Amino acid sequence: MKLSWASIGIALAILAVLATPLIILHLLWDREPYRAERITLVDYTVPFEGAREHVGAIWLLNHEKYSPPSGDAWQPLGSHVGYDPLDPQHPTRIADQDLSETDWLYVTDTYGVYEGDLTADRWQRSHLDYSRLVFGGITELDALTIADYTGRGGHVFLEFNALESPTAGRARAIMQDQLGVRWTGWTGRTFINLYDPTDVPAWLPELFAKQFGDNAELPRDPTTVLVHEDGRLILLTDEDFRAAAPSIAVTARGREVIPLARTGMGMFYWFPILTADPATEVLAELVLPATPGSDSALLANRIPRRLPFLTRRTDGGAHRLYLAGDLADVTFDAKWYGFKGIASARRWQENNPARSTSESAYWGFYVPAVRQLLREPFDGPPPAIATGR
Repeated sequence: MKLSWASIGIALAILAVLATPLIILHLLWDREPYRAERITLVDYTVPFEGAREHVGAIWLLNHEKYSPPSGDAWQPLGSHVGYDPLDPQHPTRIADQDLSETDWLYVTDTYGVYEGDLTADRWQRSHLDYSRLVFGGITELDALTIADYTGRGGHVFLEFNALESPTAGRARAIMQDQLGVRWTGWTGRTFINLYDPTDVPAWLPELFAKQFGDNAELPRDPTTVLVHEDGRLILLTDEDFRAAAPSIAVTARGREVIPLARTGMGMFYWFPILTADPATEVLAELVLPATPGSDSALLANRIPRRLPFLTRRTDGGAHRLYLAGDLADVTFDAKWYGFKGIASARRWQENNPARSTSESAYWGFYVPAVRQLLREPFDGPPPAIATGR
């Protein structure tokens, strides 16, 4: 069918009308100056080229206009310290870095890369069974480097998994003292289907059979699994996936510091169970699900229902933050960051109780919280606003 010039003109006019708001939002974003603070991004857990373990951090740093160490924008590969699947023979560590020109040390994950990852397809999820560590874990020299850096007033933001295995011994002790939190040995995650071999680690049914007997059956309903490093398991099960998952609750102090971070967001991916030192600010808690039988199971293992989730220490002038969740691990395309108001729009879009993905917590909690916390040492606290709950 042949199009007339009039039809083409109408189509172009419609496209122009549709594109105009996006163009305006991009121009408004583009006019804002880049921030002066310098950030060193660290991720030891990048087995695949998708680099999903820090995609969320990449998007946020680009949107907030923090300049990368080199180039025009932060990239999934080439902008971070750690393991690079394009150059696996030359991983770099925190201890290798000159942090004298760094304002924020931003550590998204140090769990590491394992042999099982390297035998998987290049875009596959990380390995689902035990295998030998190739690279990862904060070393004692890394931890001492961080302690020296904060002692000189440098700020650090670390996310799960920075304290937990494979970080151990003296390195973990140094980091726990720095952050003012302690790992209990427990880690958790919500699974929609414990019989899905593409999602459930192979060790989970093995530990379940060891604890409950070979004839015991894993629950068929969605379940939050808590596993201790000694092999103990607690299963919190509910037929509703959202009811089986923990939720994020911003504390009273958190409402003052991160007023735009949404409370009540579901947490569906990995998290550690921590305790916080008395001088540590708890800005948000993780509330474990109240499933049938959960009270007795948690009490028997001395696990409170409300856990430290986002914590901060500011004594000595250095801001030292820990986020006990894997929220920077997302799968969306991080290239679409250059538009004014996109974070607010996505935060509004994700305000849907039917959503059951970690991406909801990323937009509703992670982005507004981390945005404010990165700015606060340089811009001051946010103005008081009415936030409701």
